[in-house]
Amino acid sequence: MDANFWHQRWQSSRIGFHQSDINLHLRTCWHHTGAGPGTEVLVPLCGKSLDMHWLAEQGHTVAGFELSPLAVAGFFEEAGLTPERTAEGAFEHWLCAPYHLYAGDFFAAEQLGRQFNAAYDRAALIALPPAMRADYVDLMARLITSGGRVLLVTLNHDSAKDQTPPFAVDETEVRTLFESRFEVTLLDRQQQGRQHPRVAAGDCTFFDELCFLLTRR
Repeated sequence: MDANFWHQRWQSSRIGFHQSDINLHLRTCWHHTGAGPGTEVLVPLCGKSLDMHWLAEQGHTVAGFELSPLAVAGFFEEAGLTPERTAEGAFEHWLCAPYHLYAGDFFAAEQLGRQFNAAYDRAALIALPPAMRADYVDLMARLITSGGRVLLVTLNHDSAKDQTPPFAVDETEVRTLFESRFEVTLLDRQQQGRQHPRVAAGDCTFFDELCFLLTRR
């Protein structure tokens, strides 16, 4: 999945992965991270997610990383905010407190010399094809401090059309990817059944959303 794929998705507004409401698992499970007001929260592959507004409402500073500058611009425009823009390493840093959004390749994030005590991933891991997931986990392990926590939301389904994001990443794969460096706790599993459009259309027989707490060892 190269950069052009994502740039084209944003340029053509093919952003079905963008949710029009706050993620339910974020609302109900974020307290498990123990992140208090003032904690800076890493949000990889953040898009223009409204979840970042919810995190800010809890008193957090948000450090979002997003490949597409169109998505970053859209986030601030839709919020009615005018950010300052500066070059920072391999990124363009868009700043309007409490939001620090970095436009560029998340896999270059380590160049900024930053670490985080908390992170939220709803659309990063499931956006990556299998060949890129181990590198993503390696990077997250370096960016999260010892004892830091990540709220991870993934999808699981049996669609035969699982060729483009969001991909299915089940509990077994999450544990295989993360357990050597994170303690993995399954917090919730939402089974959507036939009420999910893809199940109703016969694309798959089940469609679950899973929420994990990852604690850096």
